Amino acid sequence: ADEIKHKDFCVDEFNTNQLQTEKKEREKQDLIAKIEDLEMTIKALTEAIDTLKAEIAEMQVQLKRAGEDREKENKEFQTTVADQRETQKLLKAALSVLADFYKKSEASSLVQKE
Repeated sequence: ADEIKHKDFCVDEFNTNQLQTEKKEREKQDLIAKIEDLEMTIKALTEAIDTLKAEIAEMQVQLKRAGEDREKENKEFQTTVADQRETQKLLKAALSVLADFYKKSEASSLVQKE
């Protein structure tokens, strides 16, 4: 009788142990699948980060180029403005000379008529 109880106890323990082992094996497989999924996510995110870093670097280069272009265009604009101001001074001087010339010319023509 004791041997039968002991055998039944051993069989029950064996079955319980086997069920627990199967349950733990399923948990292990689930965790392995989750790890693989997370590793794929990490890989995808790392690639996305690398792509974004490259885009940032490209944008910084474009920003630098745009700044250089703006600086060059500003220098050209300042040169053009300076040239136009110089031209205005020359034209005013020429106008003044012509005005003086015609005033003298009018005065001398009035003197000759008298």
